[in-house]
Amino acid sequence: HERARVGRRQFEQPQAMVSLPTAVLVKVVVLMDLLAASLAAPLASMNTEAPPCADVDSVLIQFVIRVAPQCFRQCPQVCRPVAELLELVAGHVDRTVLEQTGCSFEHELQCLYGEPSCKVLLVIANSSMDVPETAEELRLRCADLAGNQTTWTSTTTSTTTATTAVPS
Repeated sequence: HERARVGRRQFEQPQAMVSLPTAVLVKVVVLMDLLAASLAAPLASMNTEAPPCADVDSVLIQFVIRVAPQCFRQCPQVCRPVAELLELVAGHVDRTVLEQTGCSFEHELQCLYGEPSCKVLLVIANSSMDVPETAEELRLRCADLAGNQTTWTSTTTSTTTATTAVPS
């Protein structure tokens, strides 16, 4: 009999210990359920949100968006200008046409310079073209272009010009 009681006590003790954590666990699960329900609406709207530049029909812009999606979310006005400029670059158009097109979108492109998430796009663009590094430089270049003084050049030409301009 003594042994049975000891065995029963040992069995009863774990039951009592399990009931407290189980009650706490149930409360945690209920709270998590409530939290999930309160977050479900915002998360659902995030998933159904249109991707950046969805209204712009350009395969090239979709590749660029992957590099800096937050940039295009913060500056949606740059979608069409960037898409047009990409198409021109891909089509190997005359530099003057590229410059004129960029300046025709000067106001929209200003956002690229104020939004930190767009910095990567400017760095990449500058790796192959001499793109303005600041909003003020963009403004000045477009003012120069309006005065028939083109200043945008390829990086190679810019380097060559700088080399020949240095006195020997």
